[in-house]
Amino acid sequence: MPRPLIEIRRYLAELSVSTRAGWNRFFFAPADPTALGLIRAAVGLLAFWSLLVMGLDLDAYLGSGGWESAELAWSSLRPFAWSFWFLVGDAWLRPAWIGCLVVLLFFTLGIFSRTTSVLSWMIVVSTVRRAPAALFGFDQIVSMLLLYLAATGASGQAFALDRYWRRWREAKRTIRAIPARYRKDGLGRAVEPDTPGLPAATVSANLALRLIQIHLVMIYAIAGLAKLQGVSWWNGEAVWRMMATGEFVMFDFTPLARWPMALSALTHGSLALELVYPALIWPRLTRPIMLTGVACLHVGIAVVNPGLSEFALVMIAANLAFVPGLYVRRLAIAHEQPAVRVLFDGACPRCRGWMALLTAADPCHVLAAVDLTAVDVRTVHPALTEAGCLKAMHAVTASGRVTAGFDALRAILLRLPLFWPVALLGYFPGVAWAGRIGYNRYAASRPRDVPCTDSVCGIHSRTSPPAARDRSRSHAPNNATAIQEDS
Repeated sequence: MPRPLIEIRRYLAELSVSTRAGWNRFFFAPADPTALGLIRAAVGLLAFWSLLVMGLDLDAYLGSGGWESAELAWSSLRPFAWSFWFLVGDAWLRPAWIGCLVVLLFFTLGIFSRTTSVLSWMIVVSTVRRAPAALFGFDQIVSMLLLYLAATGASGQAFALDRYWRRWREAKRTIRAIPARYRKDGLGRAVEPDTPGLPAATVSANLALRLIQIHLVMIYAIAGLAKLQGVSWWNGEAVWRMMATGEFVMFDFTPLARWPMALSALTHGSLALELVYPALIWPRLTRPIMLTGVACLHVGIAVVNPGLSEFALVMIAANLAFVPGLYVRRLAIAHEQPAVRVLFDGACPRCRGWMALLTAADPCHVLAAVDLTAVDVRTVHPALTEAGCLKAMHAVTASGRVTAGFDALRAILLRLPLFWPVALLGYFPGVAWAGRIGYNRYAASRPRDVPCTDSVCGIHSRTSPPAARDRSRSHAPNNATAIQEDS
């Protein structure tokens, strides 16, 4: 065979192998599902909000006597199109709406994620097909994202209550194990779940992310190319015309007419951003610039036209598909691990139960649970005493700050994103005062395991520790700078 043909065949073979390897690496390599969890929560919340607002005038949107009759809406659908709202009579309209809201709420929280993702997509598609007059870009983006989340089944792999409950069940089995399980590092009773903290990289997560990314690239590319057909985008007047349309804007932007060059720069800048997005969103170094640019673009659109706020939010949520999961987690947790060491009474079944609850919500190991019955508490912090720690849970931060009782619990919850709402509630006026009282009474009634005195170690009697006046404050060390408690 002539040498040129041999070289051509060798090149084609290498090209085929490289293309196949690149295709598999791009679509089917395992990927971190953290970003998908955030997208699911954001999209679910926006879909819930949209349907909730529609319920303020449900008959007008979906009723037989509404803006569009069922016959008219059905006739406008393409062949093989469907919507379950055509099967719902007016008498069942409100109950069906409530049921749909429950499904969307479950999907947002990550409850039965595989099932609720499919049902949520069906709800959104059915609603826009029954009420096409209410359809705009927001509904199309939401339905696109829900389709990819439902088809891949990857929406519940991170930031989902499904995952938390699974870890909590494992942690409860750990603390109830007979014989008791102890940590290998010598810190006493084990209270953590067996499942690894960070979500495992999966092929389904990568496939969902890639589908969203490709769809976004197409959206911005087509939007930019379509705008090139408009004269106002060439002469720099497009943004000003949008600002000057009083029917849609909330604020008076007419004073900006004094700076035509700035308005022209905004017009050409937004157009250039959409045109270069498909190319510059992929490289690692230019990706943060593109993400910042599209975020500013959509926020600006929402400010000029508040009616597009939901569209702006869902587009920003969709762009999270380009954000690495590691970066997302770094935004939510402390950089120094562990951020808090928690001293708990390993001989108290209630204390072990609470630690199982907390460690299940701590996939990044922000907390380090320390059984005070197995260590010298002064090695954790020199100002601590065993008697004081037995009266209340203590939390010691990486900087050496110590809190106790209710204040310690509040400090711990602030480090766990799942419990942020509960932790913030603890700073409301009067909540800390009531919380300390409730914690003291709860701690005063807690039981403790009595050490076995015979061979029957699976059965323990219970005794209660002596009551204390204020288990959040009375045992504080004399070193006032060591322990700080916020009211």
